[in-house]
Amino acid sequence: MNTRLLASTLIAALFIAGNGLTEELLKSGPPVGERNNRGAFFPNLVTGPGAGERRCPV
Repeated sequence: MNTRLLASTLIAALFIAGNGLTEELLKSGPPVGERNNRGAFFPNLVTGPGAGERRCPV
């Protein structure tokens, strides 16, 4: 039990310490003012009446 606790504490400490070592901040989404290209993702449908077709499922 002590070995598991020590190992999990060490792993948690490494994750927390490693979080501060990133070179740049992570950003979500496109930058402000940049064009948002929403037409780039059309998956191939696998099941249903449109199976094998490449189109938007929505």
